[in-house]
Amino acid sequence: MTEYQQIVQLRNSGKTQDEIAKKLGISRRSVIRYLKAGKIPKYSRKTKSNRPDPMDGYYDIVETKLNDDPKILIADLFEYLKEQGYTGSERTLRRKTLELRKRLKSKELFFQREVLPGQVMEGDFTELHTEIGGVKRKVYLWVTSLPYSNSYFATPYYHCTFECFANGSINAFKEFGGIAQKYRLDNMSPAVTKILSGKDRIVTQRYKEFQDHYGFKQDFCNPGRGNEKGNVESNIGHIKKRLLSKISLHRLRFITIEAFKEFVWDFCRSHNTEEKVKQCFSLENLQPLPDQPFRAFRSTQVKINRYALFSLDKTGHMYSVPSQYIGLNLEVRVYYAHIDVIDSDKIVATHKRLYGPTGLVAIDIEHVVDGLIKKPGAMQDWKHRHILFERPAWSNFYHRLIQGGGSDKDYLSCLRLMKQHGRSLVTLAMELAMEGESDLSSTGLENLITKQMDNIYDIEPLEINMERYDDLMGGKVHGSQSKSQS
Repeated sequence: MTEYQQIVQLRNSGKTQDEIAKKLGISRRSVIRYLKAGKIPKYSRKTKSNRPDPMDGYYDIVETKLNDDPKILIADLFEYLKEQGYTGSERTLRRKTLELRKRLKSKELFFQREVLPGQVMEGDFTELHTEIGGVKRKVYLWVTSLPYSNSYFATPYYHCTFECFANGSINAFKEFGGIAQKYRLDNMSPAVTKILSGKDRIVTQRYKEFQDHYGFKQDFCNPGRGNEKGNVESNIGHIKKRLLSKISLHRLRFITIEAFKEFVWDFCRSHNTEEKVKQCFSLENLQPLPDQPFRAFRSTQVKINRYALFSLDKTGHMYSVPSQYIGLNLEVRVYYAHIDVIDSDKIVATHKRLYGPTGLVAIDIEHVVDGLIKKPGAMQDWKHRHILFERPAWSNFYHRLIQGGGSDKDYLSCLRLMKQHGRSLVTLAMELAMEGESDLSSTGLENLITKQMDNIYDIEPLEINMERYDDLMGGKVHGSQSKSQS
């Protein structure tokens, strides 16, 4: 269009056809054609060839052969047609039979499922990344959904183990107030050990126990057929998109995974209380839950070393027990968030489960303080002495005590009070002792706790209304914090 306008302008200015052609760098014939037509000439590709079609007389043969065997190789078909007198190329044969081969290719037929109330629930893991404790972490969500009402519930974990699957499912069952007849899952390793023909599976012992406890029927998808649990797959995409959008919009950061869990649970509950979902859920007619929830743990045996520590599996993480169990074999029950150490059906130690780089250590002061009092000289060179100064108040108290002429053994005696009074109360007594004129010793702390602190009570924190999440952009919410204030 621009070139045509230039030709007209040059002609109107008195330029000859030769001058216009030379100025615009086009042929004189093009200038004449533009001016004669009074508009830009239209060009079209030739659609019909005058050459004869080499496939004439062979289409019926090709269709018959492809009907007999849709998987026949075109190279072999080409050689066969050449023997019949075909003079075209293999490329032409491929191009001319493309639509025919597509039409003859077998296609999978899908059937839309009709979901009845309380008939089925679906579950699956998905992963996302968010900042927890100042570090960008990969987090796995276990999502359980009810296709009839489109209700769903999700719980975040650092791993996708059986304990996490079971705990996430239990949380969803509790939220729904019941369970459906069937639980549709993919063939995940926490549940399936071997895939047999059809829907038959050999399941893990712990999954079998979990299924028997809640009484649902197993319903595993065919391998690679995530569409068979399309409701939870669709909801997973929606949940991840909305969660990440809210986190980005409000610049949310989470101090612990428990804080992130509260955020996720609040989001799910806001969805489940929407009018349409709520109305359908009232018709779900779920089976009642058993009186006691399933105890989702795995059991393993460990041997306690001479440091009163043991290593769990191949993680390299170490956990402590009281020193009287050195050299013994004990049972450890591994839950998703904590571990219990068992001796003769009695819990002798409990620790928060360690996640992260290998070589982390969880040592309870109560397990080592008596041994350190017997060997106070070991305190200065002890590899894990940092646990003795876990809180700033402890470190400050220690330095004040040493400056006043106290010893390491005196400080250890103060820490031993935690076995009787607990960490919080002893920590508070240390802070009060440093502020006043109290004796900085185990006797002084004991007097503070037993005689002057009998009116100290634990105060329950106010519960934040998570339904007003969008109104709390600038402040802390269940351990979450805006970046601008962190």
